[in-house]
Amino acid sequence: MITKPFTLAVIMSGLLVACGSSDSVPNNTPSSSSSSVSSSASDSSQSSSEDSGGDGNSLTIQEYDPGFCQLDGTVDSDNEGFTGPGFANTDNAPDSAITYRITVPDAGHFALEVRYASLNTRPGDLHVNGAVAGTFGFATTGAWTSWTTESQTVELNAGENSIALIATSMDGLPNVDSLTVVGTSPSAVECDSNSGADGNLLPQDGNPVHSRFNNARFAWSQDKADIILSYQYDHGGWPKNQPYETEGSGGNDLGTIDNGATVTEMIYLAQMYKDTGETRYRDAVRKAMDYLLEAQYSSGGWPQYYPLRGGYSDHVTFNDNAMTRVLTALHHASLGNAPFDTDLFTDSDRAAMQFAIGRGVDYILQAQWEQDGELTVWCAQHGKDDYLPKPARAYELESLSGSESVEVIAFLMTQPQTPAVESAVKAAIAWFRSPDTYLADHRYNSSVEEKIVYSEGDRMWYRFYDLDTNEGFFSDRDGGKYYDIMEISAERRNGYSWGGNYGEKIIAYADRVGY
Repeated sequence: MITKPFTLAVIMSGLLVACGSSDSVPNNTPSSSSSSVSSSASDSSQSSSEDSGGDGNSLTIQEYDPGFCQLDGTVDSDNEGFTGPGFANTDNAPDSAITYRITVPDAGHFALEVRYASLNTRPGDLHVNGAVAGTFGFATTGAWTSWTTESQTVELNAGENSIALIATSMDGLPNVDSLTVVGTSPSAVECDSNSGADGNLLPQDGNPVHSRFNNARFAWSQDKADIILSYQYDHGGWPKNQPYETEGSGGNDLGTIDNGATVTEMIYLAQMYKDTGETRYRDAVRKAMDYLLEAQYSSGGWPQYYPLRGGYSDHVTFNDNAMTRVLTALHHASLGNAPFDTDLFTDSDRAAMQFAIGRGVDYILQAQWEQDGELTVWCAQHGKDDYLPKPARAYELESLSGSESVEVIAFLMTQPQTPAVESAVKAAIAWFRSPDTYLADHRYNSSVEEKIVYSEGDRMWYRFYDLDTNEGFFSDRDGGKYYDIMEISAERRNGYSWGGNYGEKIIAYADRVGY
C-alpha cells in the first residue's frame, strides 16, 4: 500500500476534497484496465525515483511531490511499471487536468517530458501559465503496463510557472507517471504558495479568458507584420475589421477596442518583436499600450472608441468582450508573460498596468447588477459614472448579458480572490448555473430559421435577459422586446447571435477550481 502522506487538494468531480493520506483518496471511474498485480511487482514499481530532485538540469515530479499541485482524478498503483508512488489517473472526461508548478531562474526554452501509458489514444493540450503552449498526442502504448515518454519544448518565464496537461477527449488523459522538466536549474514550487497579497490566486489552467489572448499572438502570419504596422494611428490605436492585404496610411482617426481591434494587433506585434527583435514592432507595442492606458476612464472602464465619438460607444463596453480583452492583455503584460517577456516594458510600465487593472476590477464590481439584493451578472455596456446598464443599438437594450458576462467572470478569476471579488464571481457563476437562466435540452443553431432547437442534454443561454425577471428575450430595429424569436424580422433573426452554450466553459472552470 502507499504510505507516503497525501496533503494535496485533489479535485474530484468538481469538488475540492482535502485528503489526509493516499489511502483516503476515493477511486474514480478507472481510465485504465483494472488488472491486478502481485505484491512483489507492486512493491518494485513503487520505489521512489532518485532523480526527483533534479541534477541542476532536470527535475522529475512524481505524485505527492512538491510541484504536483492539482489532479482531476486519483493517484493509482494497480498497473505495474510505474516509478515513484503511483500514477495520475484522471477522470474520464474532457478538460480533466493535471497541474504542476515549477520555478526557473531565467526565461528560456525547456523540454517537458511526460511518462505515460494508455490502451488507446488520449490527446491533451499543454498549458503554460494559463495559455495553450502545445499539444500531446498521447498515442496508445499498447497496454496499461507499457510506459513511454512524449516531450514538448516550451518557453518558461523567469520565476514561477504553471504547467497543465488538459484532456481533449471524452476518455480523459492517459495514466501519467511523471513530468520531467529539462533545462537550466528548474525546481518545484510548494503548491500552497499560490496566493496574492490581498487574496488567493486561482489556478489558471482552463480559464477561458486566456484563449483569445493566446490566439492573438499568432493572429496573422509573420509576413503581415509591416502591413499591420502601417495601419496604426499616430495615437497608438487601430481601426477594426481590416483585411490587412495592402499597406495602410496611418493617420489620426478614431481607434477602437471593438471586435478585438488594437488589443489583437498589440499582442501580435509583441510576438513579432519577440521573434525578430525588430525595434519598430517594439515601439508600436509601447505606443499601443500607452493608448490603452490613456483611453481608460478614471472610474475604471473603457469606451468602445477613443478618442470619444459620442453616442452609445462612449459607454463602458463589455460588448463583444472589448473591455475584458484589454484587461487580459494588461494582466499578461504586467506579469511579463510571453510575448511580453522581453524588454518591451519597464517596472514602472508594469506598475501602471497594475494600477489600471485595479481600477478595472473596481469598475466591474460596482457595475454588477443586483436583483433584490442578490448579485447577478453584467450588461453589454454600462454608464461610465453611474455604472448602470445602458442600451446601444436599437436591438441592444438594457439587459443582462448571457454572453459577455462569461469573460467578465473569467477575468475576475485571474485576479486575487479578495472577499469582494470572490463574492462577485461566485454569485455570477450561480446565476449561470440556475435553471432559471438556461434553456435545458436545447441549443442555438444559426443555420436553421427557428435558431433554437431541441437537443437532449444540451443547455442554451440567451444573449439578453430582462434585468428584473431573468427572462430571455429578443429585439429588433424597432426597439421592441420580443419573447419569441420568430416574431422578430428575418434580417435581425439571421444577422445577430441570440443564444449559445455560453455558460458551459465558465461552469467547467469553476467546477475545476472548487467554485
